[in-house]
Amino acid sequence: MAIDLPEGVYSGFSIYGDDIFVPGVNSLGEHWSSPRLKEGAKKLRNYTFLLQLEGECSFHINGKREELSNGNLLLISSGITMERLEQRFSYNHCLWIGFSMQQALQDEAELLEEWKDFTYVKQSFLPKHKSLVKTIVNEHASPGRFSEKIARNAFRSFIYAIQDLVHGTASESALPSNLTQNPTVLLAIDLFEREYSEAWDLKKLSDRLAVSGSKLTKAFRTTTGESPMASLWKIRLIKGYELLVTSSMNITQIAMMVGFQSSQSFATAFKRSFKATPRDVKNGTVQQVEPREFLQENKT
Repeated sequence: MAIDLPEGVYSGFSIYGDDIFVPGVNSLGEHWSSPRLKEGAKKLRNYTFLLQLEGECSFHINGKREELSNGNLLLISSGITMERLEQRFSYNHCLWIGFSMQQALQDEAELLEEWKDFTYVKQSFLPKHKSLVKTIVNEHASPGRFSEKIARNAFRSFIYAIQDLVHGTASESALPSNLTQNPTVLLAIDLFEREYSEAWDLKKLSDRLAVSGSKLTKAFRTTTGESPMASLWKIRLIKGYELLVTSSMNITQIAMMVGFQSSQSFATAFKRSFKATPRDVKNGTVQQVEPREFLQENKT
């Protein structure tokens, strides 16, 4: 099965065809493109969601020019003609997923009806969009015992998360507006989102990013108001919350997966941040929250 995006726009890692184990998803991946790639236009066979992490590209969507810069997303309906025009930087890092809305919402007739006249929408991404897409991609890239269940649940959550976009309602990102303008912080956050179970410390992180620890700390405090390790700690808790809601893993397994040394340390940090225990969330005895938005609103 061909990748459901304009030919020549992207190159890099992708999974599609028989490797997809989530019903309704027939293409997904993470790509870095180059200005040397040829321009191309294609009529999309499926709905396509693009999340721009770095760089900036120009597109024609049904003949209308759109700019997609880091921190933007595009949600495009099937049947739309998409053409790549140009990109401003020598790199372009993007996450994307292609899916069949008919399959994704085959048991949700009322929701499916709302997509009937949808064409496309561009807006700033919410952290949950990035988190859900990366969960689906990562579970396919490095499959584990629970990957299929995690990816299926993440995709279902993803469909509900983008439901409001069919009405073209713009949403404000919970991230500081200048975060995506600092490439060092963006790369660090991207590493945390990918490798949150890694035993990061400031030296290991600064060595990985080829920047001094003091410069990295200053960049984080300027853009996020907190240290790199505080941001990592939040991402681990957010990942833990999402797994509690979407996966069949037990609390100890989740604690280990997101980088805590024990279920007790995870539970202590979790309760301090979310005012509820992991068990409360796992059992559904407390009202669920959007973890990124909750931590942003309750930032101390």
